[in-house]
Amino acid sequence: MGFAPCGPFEAEASRLEAWFNEGHGTLLPYLDPAVLRDPRALWPEARTALVGFFPYARPEAIPGQAPGSLKLSRYLWGPDYHMILKPRLTRLLEAAQARWPGLLGRVCVDTAPLLERQLAARAGLGWQGKHTLLIAEKEGSWGFLGVLLLSVDLPTDEPFATDQCGSCTACLEACPSQALAPFRLDPARCLTTYTIETEAEPPAPVAAAMKASRWAAGCDICQEVCPWNRAPVWGDPELWGGPSPLHTRPLEDLPQGAAQWRKLTRRTALRRVRDRHWRATLARIGEF
Repeated sequence: MGFAPCGPFEAEASRLEAWFNEGHGTLLPYLDPAVLRDPRALWPEARTALVGFFPYARPEAIPGQAPGSLKLSRYLWGPDYHMILKPRLTRLLEAAQARWPGLLGRVCVDTAPLLERQLAARAGLGWQGKHTLLIAEKEGSWGFLGVLLLSVDLPTDEPFATDQCGSCTACLEACPSQALAPFRLDPARCLTTYTIETEAEPPAPVAAAMKASRWAAGCDICQEVCPWNRAPVWGDPELWGGPSPLHTRPLEDLPQGAAQWRKLTRRTALRRVRDRHWRATLARIGEF
């Protein structure tokens, strides 16, 4: 955990503007560059942000390891992290309000247009790697970020000023669809965009990468090859949960139909993916 000031992201403004001008936000219409540039545009009362890194990795959770199983990102293996982290941060806010009458706060767990990784760097938790994810030093990048925006000015932590990626380009070279440039992601080329975020038809090179890599929901390749993830801190068991049949059973043994899909994904982060989207992804990777 760390505390960060909630002033505008001046250093990010030009990069953010260029990213949107190049059309990279087209498939992510919920992102607003004006709001992203300043946490106070999201919540005017924001003065200080309490930012937390919550590890979710576990040694035995290896996508595609079970015979005939599909590849789903590790963050999808446990219960829906929003349903765990939001209540945790809400309880923390309520405890603080009991001691500090008049304190206001807002909980954000990647569902608000907030530059959480930049806030985490401000709070001293790590740096944004070349794959654009936060690297919490030796704890690696397998973690969720949770933010509690507060209406008071509090002492803040020393920011993490420099990245530690050095000359390493492992994540850039391993990306199967060439979606990555140093510290920059093109969502229109990212496998996760088309398996999680949108039902839009992927470009032919991306569809080919999906079929070759066999990632059916998300993609962990850039994190798998990152040297900082060689010995990550293993996560919170409550965030791990237990593997669902989606991770351990061959595709042909999984229940079929929309009702069964809703049952399988209930209370998981995959619940936002519709059955028709899932089936379209399986068709693209040649599994349905």
